[in-house]
Amino acid sequence: MTELRNGADDLAAADEAADLRSVLAGLYVGQDMGRIDLLTRQVGEIAWERRSTQPLPEVVRRLVRDIGEACLMLIGRTSDVIALSAPHGVVVRDLADISRRQEALSRLLLEGEQTIVVADAVDAAVIGRCYEECAYRAVAVARHAAMLRETMPGR
Repeated sequence: MTELRNGADDLAAADEAADLRSVLAGLYVGQDMGRIDLLTRQVGEIAWERRSTQPLPEVVRRLVRDIGEACLMLIGRTSDVIALSAPHGVVVRDLADISRRQEALSRLLLEGEQTIVVADAVDAAVIGRCYEECAYRAVAVARHAAMLRETMPGR
């Protein structure tokens, strides 16, 4: 929480005459984008560490890949929401789909029917959660952009 507060203080101190809307949008979007950066780095680190290990079991690998692909599609759609003022509901529906896929991965790992070593299960779970949170953060960025447009003076 301190990091969030420091970021807010930095934005506010940068220019006392700054537009409140711009400062708040910068705060919200900056925090979400910073978190997406950390999450994608985490996925990259896991992938790098796994380069010399056996691949995940096929069914687990497929679910993780599906979550990642759905996340990339959602990020593309959030770009449309931001740049083209597309309807926000589309990305919310996509986010729900990603959450369902993440739940399916969690169930598969927790049921233990799949023969998987603990380290592989942890890697799959962390990657899936990173993708899901990236999707959540991307939708939050789109929400903030839409809110900024909706609250423009004279609108």
